Amino acid sequence: MIKHLFTIIWNQRKRNIWILTELMLISVCLWYVIDYMSVLSTIVRTPLGFDIADTYRVDIKERTPESDGYIDPETKETTTGADLLTIMERIRQYPSVEEVSMSIGSQPYASTGYPSQVYYSRLFYKDTVGVTMQRYKVTPSFFRVFRIERESGNGPALADALDVHSIILSANGAEELLPGESAPGKSLQIGKDGYFKEVKALCIPIRWTEYEKSRPCYYSLLSEDEIAGELGSGNLENMELCIRIRPDAAARFSEDFRRDMGAQLSVGNLYLMDVRSSSLIREAIVSPVESDIRMRLNLLVFLSINIFLGISGTFWFRTQHRWGEMGLRVALGSTRHGLRALLIGEGLVMLALAMLPAVVISFNLGIAELVNLNWADFTAVRFLTGIALTGLLMALMIISGILYPAWRAVRMKPAEALRYE
Repeated sequence: MIKHLFTIIWNQRKRNIWILTELMLISVCLWYVIDYMSVLSTIVRTPLGFDIADTYRVDIKERTPESDGYIDPETKETTTGADLLTIMERIRQYPSVEEVSMSIGSQPYASTGYPSQVYYSRLFYKDTVGVTMQRYKVTPSFFRVFRIERESGNGPALADALDVHSIILSANGAEELLPGESAPGKSLQIGKDGYFKEVKALCIPIRWTEYEKSRPCYYSLLSEDEIAGELGSGNLENMELCIRIRPDAAARFSEDFRRDMGAQLSVGNLYLMDVRSSSLIREAIVSPVESDIRMRLNLLVFLSINIFLGISGTFWFRTQHRWGEMGLRVALGSTRHGLRALLIGEGLVMLALAMLPAVVISFNLGIAELVNLNWADFTAVRFLTGIALTGLLMALMIISGILYPAWRAVRMKPAEALRYE
C-alpha cells in the first residue's frame, strides 16, 4: 500500500512538487503559530510566586532646598535612612496595615520597566562555574507582605530564616547551581571574590510578571542598620516601601491613608508623595504587553484561518480534478472505502514528506532564538509538542479537503466519472 502511494506521488511529481513545497512552508508557519499560542497558554497558568492582593506602595519623596520646610542636612540630627525607618514604624501603627516592608529592586512588577533597578550577582558553590541570578534585597517582612512561600519541607518561615549571614535561594536557582543536591545549609560565594552566605531556605520560583518566565534569584537582608547608616538622598528613589492591609479596608484605603497620615509621615525632609495599589502598578506594566499580545493573536488567528482554507482548498481542488481517475479505478473494481483510503493515505504521505524539511527549519528557528524565549526556554518538550500538534492539525486539514469531493466521486457511476478523464 505504502509503496503504491509513493508510486502515485512520483508519477505526478511535476504537480506534487508545488504541493509539497506549499505543505512544507505552511507547516513551518503553523508550527510558529502553535508554539506561540501553546507557550502563552502555559505561561498565563503558571503561578507567579507572590500575591499582590491588598498590597500598596507608599511613595516617599525628599524636599529640595527650594521647598518650604526644608531642613539643612548639616543641622539635622538624623539621617535620611533613620527618617525613613521612623516613617516605616508609623505606617506599621496605622490600624488598617497588617505588615510593612522595605526593599530595593524587589517589588513585584515595579522594577520590571526599569532595568537600572534590577540587580544581578553571580553565585558560586565550591569550584562550580557559577550561575547569574537576580538579587532581591529585602527586609524580612517582605515575604509576609507579598506572601512568598517556602518551596517545601519543614523549617522556619522565610521571614524568620533571613538574616545578615544568610540568603533565601529560589528553587530553580538551587536546581541550576546545585543539581541533585540539597541547597539549604550550603555556603555560597556571592561574586567570584566576594563573601560567603549560607542558604537558609528555598522559596518557590518567582516571575516578574504574568508574561515572564521564572528566573533564578536570591534574597539578601536589607537590615535596619544598613538603611539608617547608608541610605542617602541619592538612592531614596530606589527604596520600595510596601504594605499589606486588611481586606476589609481596601475600599477607600488610599484616600483615608493620605488624609490620616499625610502630616505624620512628614519626617525631616521626607514627606508622603502618594500611595498606590500594586494592581495599578501591575496594570501600567502589563497593559502594553497584553495589547501587543492581543494584536499578535488576531494576526495569528487570521493566518490560521487562511492556512486552513489554503490547505483544504488545495486538496479539495486536487481531488475534484481526479474524478476521471477515480471513475476508472471504480470501473476496475476498487471499492468506495478503498478509494477514500487511497486518497487520504496519499495526502498523509505527502504531508509526511513535507514535514521532514519543515521539522529541520522549525528546529533551526528555535535554536536561532527567533521564537519567544521570555515566556519559556526552547526545550525538546516544547519543540516536539509543537511539531506533534502541527502534524495533527495539518492532517485534519488535508482530510477535510479530501473527504467531501472523494465522497461525491465514489457515489458517481463509473460511466459518468469517466467523462471527466
